[in-house]
Amino acid sequence: MKATGNLGLAFTIALACAAAASAETARLTKDRYVDKCKGAWAGQMIGVCYGAPYEFRSNGRPITGPLRPWTPDRIAGAIGQDDVYVEMTFLEALEDHGLDVTFEQAGQAFAATKFPLWHANCQGRINVRRGIMPPRSGHPDHNRHADDIDFQIEADLFGILCPGLPRESNRLCDVFGHVMNYGDGVYGGMFVAGMYAAAYFENENVAEVLAAGLACIPEASTYHQCISDVVRWHAEHPDDWLATWRLVEDTWQDDVDCMPGNPFNIDAKLNGAYIAMGLLYGDGDLLRTLEIATRCGQDADCNPSNAAGVVGCMKGFSALGAEWTSGIADIEDRNFLHTDYCFRTLVAACQRTTEAIILRAGGEVGEDAYVIPRQAPAPPPLEQWTDQMAILSVPISRHEVAAWDAAWEVRACGSDMSPGLREEQYGRKGVLLIHPVDRDSPAVLAAELSVPDTPHPTLALEVASDRRGDFLLKVYVQDDLVEETVVDTHGKWTTIEIDMTPYAGKTVPVRIENHADDWAWEAAYLDRVGLK
Repeated sequence: MKATGNLGLAFTIALACAAAASAETARLTKDRYVDKCKGAWAGQMIGVCYGAPYEFRSNGRPITGPLRPWTPDRIAGAIGQDDVYVEMTFLEALEDHGLDVTFEQAGQAFAATKFPLWHANCQGRINVRRGIMPPRSGHPDHNRHADDIDFQIEADLFGILCPGLPRESNRLCDVFGHVMNYGDGVYGGMFVAGMYAAAYFENENVAEVLAAGLACIPEASTYHQCISDVVRWHAEHPDDWLATWRLVEDTWQDDVDCMPGNPFNIDAKLNGAYIAMGLLYGDGDLLRTLEIATRCGQDADCNPSNAAGVVGCMKGFSALGAEWTSGIADIEDRNFLHTDYCFRTLVAACQRTTEAIILRAGGEVGEDAYVIPRQAPAPPPLEQWTDQMAILSVPISRHEVAAWDAAWEVRACGSDMSPGLREEQYGRKGVLLIHPVDRDSPAVLAAELSVPDTPHPTLALEVASDRRGDFLLKVYVQDDLVEETVVDTHGKWTTIEIDMTPYAGKTVPVRIENHADDWAWEAAYLDRVGLK
């Protein structure tokens, strides 16, 4: 599979410079910039904390019951939210490497992080640590999560940094988004960032801000088509968000994500539709925006975070009201988890970086205001998967298995519990997780092994069960069942040794099967498996 296009740095720099020469300029006071920047971050923080109790609790069905009332103290939870702190590592990379940060520098900065990650982020970081640099690290050839939501969650930063400059935000999204995503997974980030870039110059018209974000991505992309459908359905059902939700479900909930067969769906465009619904049906009202984006379900903390961040940027911190923001005073000097930024220093760092971006784009930084050469959005060349279902039908990519042990291949595996290569699990690094396909069908690993012609050759398996469950392990050699045992170690490692003397001096087929025991947390974790 080949990419259908990639937005290169030199090309986008040339576009930005050409646009700056002829763009209409706009004045933005520094005070208004700071107010809107603060509002953007506060909106994200409010949104993620508002939706946190509902994250992936309602998949494939809307939330129609009462939602937990907001209290200002809840915002303290944002300090430990990955929806917020991960994007701050991108800001740090920009401060360290400058605005012309390269793909490799962005990737290495991400690879140096220590916090836990999942899905596209996790695989992208694993890839970079293995020497697979962006944009390859986010490409579906190496990352089956390429269309997942990850970069969409984290792209707010680039719009916050680029008031009225969507080509600059797209340029940065191109570099950082391809660390972990590709195609629609990157376009989700460009869409979100483009809305923030527009929100600095639009206080009321949500539809206009959404249109500006949509103009940042290719019309031919499925992401653009999905959001365009939401816009059309909202116009047809302006007072009935559930009607639009059902149309989204019928049209775009196609189970084409990294966990097929599971109502859990972390696809970027599906969750992007819920962001758009929150914005359109909220119509600038923060509470209504939060409620709709949350009630749509799936990633119900990330989606209201993106939507509320855009509204916060439009309105500005001062207009959000104390009922939403008063809790920030108690935490504004506390560093966000895994970062050196607190709310106060974060805003200051954003302002420094924004000023450099304005100058780079041909604008001016005055004593009290910025003169910004407003840019028209320019979508990148089209990137789309051509064999998405073939890749997603296999829950563990061959690249992940090869990184674990190139001698083995996955013959069958279920999608529950996010199978694949784990950077670390229960104190071991480079662990492979497999899960039964269903109650009756096991996960299967297979290899052709050359058994040494020595006294008492042994096949050793270092395995662990999940802390919350167990599994039935079966091992076959030449279709002979040589081991059958329930592994019930609750997160502790054990070594299972199998006498291979009958096969000494032969090359034999070996199968490791993970069967369901009682269908509760049936993951098998495998560290080293080999002959000795």
